[in-house]
Amino acid sequence: MLQDAAFTFADPDYYEPFELTDPGRRYNPTHPPTGWTRREFEVWTHWSPPGAELPAQGWKVHVSSALGSAQQVLDVVSAVCAELGVAFKHLTGRQYFLWLHAKHGSRVQSGKFCAIYPPTPQLAYALLERLERELSGVAGPYVLTDRRFGSSQCVSYRYGAFRARHRLQPDGTRLPTMLALDGTEVPDDRRPEFLLPEGLTDPFAPPPEPDGDDEVSFHGYTFESALYPSNAGGTYRARRADGTTVFVKEARAHNGYAGDEDARTRLEREYLTLRALHAIAPGLAPEPFELFTEWEHTFLVTEFVPGRTLREWMVAHSPLVHAGAPRAAFTDYYRRCTRILDQLTAQLHILHELGYAFVDLSPGNALVADDDSVRLIDFEATQPADHPLGLLGTPGFEPPGCRAPGARAKTDPLRVDDYALAALAQFLVFPLHEAVRRSPETLDHLAADLAELCPPPADLWARVERCRTAPDTRWLPSAAEVRAAPLDAVRWLRDRTAASLERMADLGNPRRVYPTAPEGHRTNTQCVAYGTAGVLHALRVAGREIDPEVVERLRTDALRHRRATGPGLLFGNAGIAWVLDDLGERDAAMTLLAEATAHRLTTESAGWGTGAAGVAMTHLSFFHRTDDPDHLDQAHQLLTALPDGDELIPLLGKDHPSGLVHGRPGIALALYYLSRFTGDGEPFERGLRLLREELVHAEPMPVDALGFRVSATDRRNMPYLGSGSAGYVHVLTRYLAHTPDPDLLELLRTCVRPVGIRFTAGPGLFQGQAGLALTHADVATRFPHENFLPDPPARPTALFKHAIADETGVRWLGGRGQRLSADLASGSAGILLGLHHATHGVADPLFTLDHCLARALR
Repeated sequence: MLQDAAFTFADPDYYEPFELTDPGRRYNPTHPPTGWTRREFEVWTHWSPPGAELPAQGWKVHVSSALGSAQQVLDVVSAVCAELGVAFKHLTGRQYFLWLHAKHGSRVQSGKFCAIYPPTPQLAYALLERLERELSGVAGPYVLTDRRFGSSQCVSYRYGAFRARHRLQPDGTRLPTMLALDGTEVPDDRRPEFLLPEGLTDPFAPPPEPDGDDEVSFHGYTFESALYPSNAGGTYRARRADGTTVFVKEARAHNGYAGDEDARTRLEREYLTLRALHAIAPGLAPEPFELFTEWEHTFLVTEFVPGRTLREWMVAHSPLVHAGAPRAAFTDYYRRCTRILDQLTAQLHILHELGYAFVDLSPGNALVADDDSVRLIDFEATQPADHPLGLLGTPGFEPPGCRAPGARAKTDPLRVDDYALAALAQFLVFPLHEAVRRSPETLDHLAADLAELCPPPADLWARVERCRTAPDTRWLPSAAEVRAAPLDAVRWLRDRTAASLERMADLGNPRRVYPTAPEGHRTNTQCVAYGTAGVLHALRVAGREIDPEVVERLRTDALRHRRATGPGLLFGNAGIAWVLDDLGERDAAMTLLAEATAHRLTTESAGWGTGAAGVAMTHLSFFHRTDDPDHLDQAHQLLTALPDGDELIPLLGKDHPSGLVHGRPGIALALYYLSRFTGDGEPFERGLRLLREELVHAEPMPVDALGFRVSATDRRNMPYLGSGSAGYVHVLTRYLAHTPDPDLLELLRTCVRPVGIRFTAGPGLFQGQAGLALTHADVATRFPHENFLPDPPARPTALFKHAIADETGVRWLGGRGQRLSADLASGSAGILLGLHHATHGVADPLFTLDHCLARALR
């Protein structure tokens, strides 16, 4: 989430790279090095001496700075580097500094104001000594990836890559790498701790003292566990010498900025606020025990408030995420929500009577105990109610527009609390904050969907609507109109989604044609999952006319970047080849497919979305199109080369993932089609074995349903198409339609039940409502007499509560729901596929091959 937030600053509607924001007041050396080359890249300004060529890797020096002294520090660094002839870079502007050092900034990047690249260890040592001396007494934030040099409080170093070197991953991301001492490529590990490559010793410091034990104790406290890491500093559970459990909050020096205010300043103010509140209203806020400084960090110690956050409580108790929850479960849940909101309202009333506004009321700042009693925590943003509104707050829980330039000074802090209470009520009923903000009509569709299960009590719903803004124009059909003619309504939603998707094309944008999710910017913007190929596939399936200029752009970009792109069906060249061939670009498609087949990741990754299975599926598709038996042979070779059992697990990806995209079901899908194309029963039996082995990830879901954990380490139990029940159903139905099996049919019933859930966090194809709708329609088509789920035509109407409509059509939030996106994995293109399949029963909307089977068997 924090990484995704960086893509929300540059544009109010779409995810864009952070470096497209205004850097603010620019940093430049007062006396720039004469004759040096200056260039800007991303958030950095680079300075290189004439004729300099950086080595591939070495000892990298970082200089950190407090915000107020950044320009002066840069001048020192620039002068030293100019004298020694060492290349360096620095953050380009003040806004970039504030983001990298912000409360929710990256812990790996934080603190790095200047980075210097001495080409030899000897020059690195000379540079470190010089900077230590010339910046003596100057303090900056501790760089967590580094080791401080000598007595300096702002000069540090680490060993790592100087010139960008990456290893392409199956999902399209790039892993930073460097060379080990033996010349092998290893990860350039960038965790928030000082790490050395194996076999390398630190030449700049004495060997560290061996650790005694893992217990951390100081200032009379023993730290038992870290609760939440943050760039501003962590939070911890600790105990005093008398055994009392306490809560400790840390503020790192010169870091965690919100505006010009750093974490230490806010922590000191929070301590004073808690003392004042405890003196006049004990129990309203956590009792403060002390504020102290250890080394360079400041710590606030308060009473430990037991319970789980309101976010965790909602996820654990909301019946909306269960399949077929009884009405009584909703009634009980609404009663508990009302009690929690009543308590929070009462506590805020007391706080307001005392002259304070809480300001940052959100699901993470309230703890619910086992008896549903609730207490406010984290008073960091709490302020006098008559002061101008501070900068801290949680998106979605602040009044719309209050972050516009100059708006906070005019916003009543008490109104912020009132709005946040309404937003919390909506969160507990069902979280749709960003969609409702952009399209208030969605709230009517939420109410209608809730009414079909169990409507919230009038007083609870009134809280939800209290801060609702009335739309100037109604763009969506009413909830009553949708229910009166659901199929017509879904067709309307499909057509308006397609119309808006067509308008999103931007051929003048050098980074992408269609708006994408953050993952698209991290991978590539041509691929099926996040790029142009996925959008064109959805538009073609939906029968829309394809702009030849967009096809030309895709072909050109894909061919230009083919050697830097992975092989996968979803994330790389195989999927792009499939789409281009559908669009009549056979030559380019064949070039891309050959590139995918020869790629090392095709043998290192097994998945349908990432590696061998998806490339094999593409070859089967081309065999159907061309009758060239080489494609059938390639598919056979790729799939038969995959190992079985435990040997397959490393080829699925990190942490043994499940699901259609990365896991065994995607491989089973490819094996199913290989068996049907060749008439060989062995791939079919092997696919069935994989589907049974996938049950290692299965976990019961209420009520009488079966979900699938995301991976061996990510224990979330999911119903979705990308990873979860729907993806398993997507494959199992094809096996059962060909060879009935009573036991597997009963398994299918339990897996299908979660597909009926009408309330998901997002609308997208792989992790949201559209994927459930597509799967529901597919099951209904394949098993028309089983009645697994009722009323297939009405199923996609669940998407109306996510629809963001205006005069251009209907758009959808992608990624994690912070901005609009056109991509297939999470945005408009995938939703268009789901809607079209639900209304037309398209045989192959998601790169399957059922329409090819009749010809293959002739």
